[in-house]
Amino acid sequence: MLLEKSDRNADLYRRPGIVSDGGSQAILYYEHQDTSPPARQTLYYRMTTDGGNTWSDRNVLFSGGATGMVHNLMMAYADGIFYSFWNIQYRQLWCSRSKDGLTWEEPRDLTRMLWRAESEYPWNAFGIGSGHCVRLSNGRILIPTWFTTGGDGHKPSAFANIYSDDGFQTVQIGAMLQNRPETPIVNPNEGAIVELDNGNVLATVRHDGTCRARAFAVSAGGVGPWHTLQFRTDLPDPICHASLQRLQKDGRTRILFCNCCNADPGAQERWERGLSKYPWSEDARKNLTLRVSDDQGQTFSAGIPIAQEGGYSDLAVCGDQILCIYETNWNAEDGCIYPRGIGLARIAVSELGE
Repeated sequence: MLLEKSDRNADLYRRPGIVSDGGSQAILYYEHQDTSPPARQTLYYRMTTDGGNTWSDRNVLFSGGATGMVHNLMMAYADGIFYSFWNIQYRQLWCSRSKDGLTWEEPRDLTRMLWRAESEYPWNAFGIGSGHCVRLSNGRILIPTWFTTGGDGHKPSAFANIYSDDGFQTVQIGAMLQNRPETPIVNPNEGAIVELDNGNVLATVRHDGTCRARAFAVSAGGVGPWHTLQFRTDLPDPICHASLQRLQKDGRTRILFCNCCNADPGAQERWERGLSKYPWSEDARKNLTLRVSDDQGQTFSAGIPIAQEGGYSDLAVCGDQILCIYETNWNAEDGCIYPRGIGLARIAVSELGE
């Protein structure tokens, strides 16, 4: 199902996400960038109340322009409230709340609290997401975030969770996953997270290393030091965002994982030799695949194909359906690739098998 599609190169639909109330209600969201002068960004969302069978028309959550570039929309659902978060200019963090997903409170600026929060990393810009936030079983809400000391260049970078234990009356920053002897990883950035049965948080992050595979690490409560870093060569990745989701059914926990299953062979070498402007191919983001783990992320299934052309993606469980939202309709320009569409797939939980 295509939610958005444009043939205008100036239209970009990016960074999709989706969040469910655990029942039949869900909100999907994404950003639209119109790069034709005057450039403008709009954060859109759509709702379903019937498990994803039908969706509302798109609604505007927030629109940029004079306020600066608006981007990286994320949402969470906790204790009967939908939370939305977004960035402005990679230096501000804003939040709004809704009880019904239709009427939203006046946005709150969380930036000052965030910049005052203690951090082991001397960052000067940041980006939340992409995807969805996670409410832990203890009530804490985590926002996966990358931080950088490179300003608008976004590199070097590190990964951590922004978190709150009081409904974002206050915010804190958890431990940083960064390039250290005990966690040798190059520029970890966009990440997705999921709570494990023991209360630990499993993260998978995009990175700039030469190993074209997903990186995974574990943290106590999502805020403690990261450990058990692994590069999963059985989960190839073309330097892109991926998604994680927890499926709880019949007393059983399963971990869902989705990404573009493509190691993009040869791209790194072409880039290092100066034959390519970027370390990925123009058709790198393909073979979007859904996998399931029955052992807390230790191993994953061979997978279910979602779409031939993929990109950033996100997952939600809505009743007996798994909903996957993803970037599509790519346009290659000057060696880079830009998504001009948003797709949505529905997979019955029963299709995962036993």
